[in-house]
Amino acid sequence: MILTIAEIRVRAGCGDAFVAASRGAIEHILSSPGCRSAKLTRSLEDPCRYLVITEWDSLESHTQQFYYSEHLVNWRSAVSEYFDDPPMVEHVSEVLDARGEL
Repeated sequence: MILTIAEIRVRAGCGDAFVAASRGAIEHILSSPGCRSAKLTRSLEDPCRYLVITEWDSLESHTQQFYYSEHLVNWRSAVSEYFDDPPMVEHVSEVLDARGEL
């Protein structure tokens, strides 16, 4: 399993509109083959900073299937008008779980 963390900076004053647009748009991510989960979080210290955190079956599920699909096009068209900058995306894998196990 791979986690993808997309940091999105939203234009000042557009947070509520971005969240409202994301409410429906997240389905485009979730319906992509290999996507296990998706959630949107907001920074408490910086209210213009959001993280979209997704779980994927594999790196290829995200970088090959999702990146080159209508799912990404549809998600982006629903929310990108609120972006201050392009998202910064990082892929991570779990090293230890909550129990301290691999």
